[in-house]
Amino acid sequence: MKNIYYLLCLLFPLSVMGQELTGKSQWIYPDASGKLVYKTTKKGDRIIDFSHAGYKGGGVTLPYVPAKLTVHPLGENEDCTDYIQKAIDMVSALPQDENGFRGAVLLAPGRFVCERTIQITVDGVVLRGTGSDPSGSTIVMTGGKHTAIVVNNNLRQRAGNRLGETSPDEKSIKVIDKYIPAGSYHFTVEDASGLSVGDNIEIRKPVTEKWIKYMKMHDLVRDGKPQTWIKAGRLLIAERTIAGIEKNTITLTVPLVDSYDARFTDDNTTVVIANDVRRIRQCGVENLRIESPAQAVNHGKALYYALRINGEDCWAKDINAMETMESVGVGGRRITLQQINVVRRALHQGASKPAEFAPNGGQILLDRCSVAGDNIWFVALGGGQTGPIVFLNCSFRGNGRIEGHQRWSTGLLLDNCVLPDGGIDFKNRGSMGSGHGWGTAWSVAWNCVAKSYVNQIPPGTCNWVIGSKGESTPLRRPFNQSGPTLAVGIFDSHNTQVAPQSLYLAQLKERLGESALQAIGYGPTTQLPPPTPSDYAFQGGMQASSELVGRDYNAIHEYMRTLGWDYSEHPNISKNDHYDGVHCEVIFDSTLQQYIFKFTNHASAEALDSDRGRLLSDRQRNEMKSQTNRNWYHLNGNWNEWQRLEWKFRIPKGFQPTTKFCHLHQLKAQEGNNGAPLITISTRCDENGDNKRVQVIHTGDTRTSGKGILIDDLPLSDFKDEWIQVETEMHYTHHGTFRIKLTRISDGKVLANQSFSDVDLWRKGATNIRNKFGIYRSLGRKMQSASDRPDNGLKDESLQLADFKVYEAHTNPNPQPHD
Repeated sequence: MKNIYYLLCLLFPLSVMGQELTGKSQWIYPDASGKLVYKTTKKGDRIIDFSHAGYKGGGVTLPYVPAKLTVHPLGENEDCTDYIQKAIDMVSALPQDENGFRGAVLLAPGRFVCERTIQITVDGVVLRGTGSDPSGSTIVMTGGKHTAIVVNNNLRQRAGNRLGETSPDEKSIKVIDKYIPAGSYHFTVEDASGLSVGDNIEIRKPVTEKWIKYMKMHDLVRDGKPQTWIKAGRLLIAERTIAGIEKNTITLTVPLVDSYDARFTDDNTTVVIANDVRRIRQCGVENLRIESPAQAVNHGKALYYALRINGEDCWAKDINAMETMESVGVGGRRITLQQINVVRRALHQGASKPAEFAPNGGQILLDRCSVAGDNIWFVALGGGQTGPIVFLNCSFRGNGRIEGHQRWSTGLLLDNCVLPDGGIDFKNRGSMGSGHGWGTAWSVAWNCVAKSYVNQIPPGTCNWVIGSKGESTPLRRPFNQSGPTLAVGIFDSHNTQVAPQSLYLAQLKERLGESALQAIGYGPTTQLPPPTPSDYAFQGGMQASSELVGRDYNAIHEYMRTLGWDYSEHPNISKNDHYDGVHCEVIFDSTLQQYIFKFTNHASAEALDSDRGRLLSDRQRNEMKSQTNRNWYHLNGNWNEWQRLEWKFRIPKGFQPTTKFCHLHQLKAQEGNNGAPLITISTRCDENGDNKRVQVIHTGDTRTSGKGILIDDLPLSDFKDEWIQVETEMHYTHHGTFRIKLTRISDGKVLANQSFSDVDLWRKGATNIRNKFGIYRSLGRKMQSASDRPDNGLKDESLQLADFKVYEAHTNPNPQPHD
């Protein structure tokens, strides 16, 4: 399945990431040595180091936790909630290993009807599916109002990175600096004797009447009624860890994302030790699809939400949330959401809109995520969040907007985000939403593309739009239309991108080095020498079994799954297609003296296959493919690996190619930019039906990196009714290697033996490259009715396949999505 992130047209090589960086920021830029140079305000404020956002504080690979139990779907409409929950509870009772993990619960492919919430409440537990596309693991939401999956230990938590209240029984230590600039790692306390390196602390900034008036938030009125922005006496709390202590000067592991001005805090900023944080840790949710019924209602009447995580050092990745509302909410700190995609086709009703991503907490990273929908908030932060919160390489389609939303959240970075029809707002919401007022400060939009920006500057602070494209839209404060237009924030190198391309990645590299980029799927590749034959290790293989003779597609699918492939893309999966036809069977082959797979596509007066149930399609698909869940990554091509595939095929006499495409084999990206395959072995003919040939075709990650037809001179007559041994070798990088050898088994004739260097064998955002086999062909045009048939000479065709083997060299031990 196409990853929705790229299905929504976020092709960074064509939009953001591939453009020449001709601008230079005044606020951050690399010097001649590549070191980042920061400009400060007169008081010393600067753009913060956002690189601490993410799992374990950024630059750490998301862990892979082995599965302890596998759960299969129950009946078609049978509630699976208790079934899944029991498996999670059983794994939750296991002891933790040295890394704090107990194990994963693996959901097998299929549809799991769930009427209630699935909960992870104990440290070290992972819920993993077998993929976020329709052929993977799908949570089908039904029943009463609920969230599909919640990760939370349900223990009462400290305030953390948000608004809080004073606790009279807690001992506080006074901060004595008159001004602490935004972006600072250091501050001074009256007495540090009670503090230790490694202590978790809360830095508490009191909200005072003086500050509220300075921010011009004291006069909010709506419908004649006064509105409260933030009540005086509340606390803006930043949770941090002590990295060092020198006399009474404290050094933090993560910078402060707000300024602290003693004039407006009544000189009463304090520190409290907070080592009793009891958040859930080391939990993850992975490789799932969550489906909700369409919710064309106001968000106050919504029934189904996708995911909630309130923890520390937790993660979610590869999740497609379909039609959920207020889909993803996060609290806590050091959390990564990677490739989480939300699709809202049902139009939300009402002026008050739902927030599809609500990242509330500190050190939150959303990487390569997406939202599609109208009349929604793509992203909205809650009150008092003290980041850093980072959106990296994310895509948003529709007329929604991103904003801090309410009551003073600080330290938001939008890095290379694309909102072609939406907007980014760092603004004063005034009396909207019962007095939301100033939503965000000390926030940055870096090399983004949006239709418009409302970038306003709260008193005493900054907001930056740097290297970004889109219209600046100055506004008055809402419900104060007779008042002045509010001061516009900083636009730096507007409409011209700046270096570095990504602020987050540049800061991460400077802090932790290249290895940190590679750990999260970015950064350059360490080039290894080409492997020798002895370097390759066998990873897995498959032959047809005699036990499958006369069995249906379900039996073949289950057999393949035990060996790392599956048969899930064919007409039998939908009653809208040629559901009763035989499209794959196992027969005995007298030439090879073994059982083989026979794939058949139908295009006759009696039956016409389609593409997985898509009515009136222009193509038909009947394919097997390698599985894409992590248990079978070794059968797929991973970043910077070398892989060798061996398999056999036979094309029968009379086989009729098409003038467009008729693929017998594909190498295709899983996730990321996975529209067209990287490599295909295809058959083709000219418009008159002549010049029937076998082609090998390459398609690159960008329009300029594809090599097109690699081989185009192999007469189909050399292949017909002959078993062909295929041997291919791939190095999976953007400057990889591709070799192919085709040998006719009957006489040993080598039909092709070619090698190609500097071949783009990767796709941005891909997790791996899967191998596919079968018949995927064009019908020549879109069918107009159920009785319509192709008029280009197509007929029933078959393809025979046998002896699949996978070898690997220079193995990538921990594959991650990579650009």
